[in-house]
Amino acid sequence: MATEITVPDIGDFENVEIIEILVKPGDIIKKNDPLVTLESDKSSVEVPSPFSGKISSLKVKIGDKVSKGSILAVVESEQIEASEKPLRKAKQSEKIKEKNKPLILKNEEILPDTEKIIKEAESAIPQKVKKEPIKKVHARPNGADIDPIETQEWLDSLSAVISKDGSDRAHYLLKKLIDETYKEGSNKPLTRITPYINTIAPEDEIKSPGDQNIERKIRS
Repeated sequence: MATEITVPDIGDFENVEIIEILVKPGDIIKKNDPLVTLESDKSSVEVPSPFSGKISSLKVKIGDKVSKGSILAVVESEQIEASEKPLRKAKQSEKIKEKNKPLILKNEEILPDTEKIIKEAESAIPQKVKKEPIKKVHARPNGADIDPIETQEWLDSLSAVISKDGSDRAHYLLKKLIDETYKEGSNKPLTRITPYINTIAPEDEIKSPGDQNIERKIRS
């Protein structure tokens, strides 16, 4: 807002000469900043500005004589601008908030493009592959070997245990294997039953010191 700055009441002096102009058009001044210097017969006086703002034009020049009420300059006051700044800032803030306001949609208001993207993303997720149960291979009923190579490996391992740790160790391992087989659900007997074989040669047998009379009674 343009405001005129006039000469204030400086007493009974009239037609006081301006000897110095302290501002120029375009200057930004503050309240009480000096504008011009007046010189009377007795003293020199600086005239301060009653407003803050920007000098738009000067109405006097050096050598002019002024009195109370004479117009010195026109200033664009900052008071109105200062009052308008909060309003402008508030409007700008509202615009920014409106611009950055998040888009809130209800579940039934999903945009078609968004729904399409969601479906494509779900289809791109690899589905879990169902694992087929491993078929257990059992021995053939006729006793034929279904994997001779594996069988030979077991036999080689058993031979190595016997040669290194002895037959007792091999017997212990076989017993543990049999027990584990029963735990896994096998109901077939795995013990080896064979006819009795006399391992002592007849010439090495010791004669029994038994009672011959009792033996005859038993035979009769």
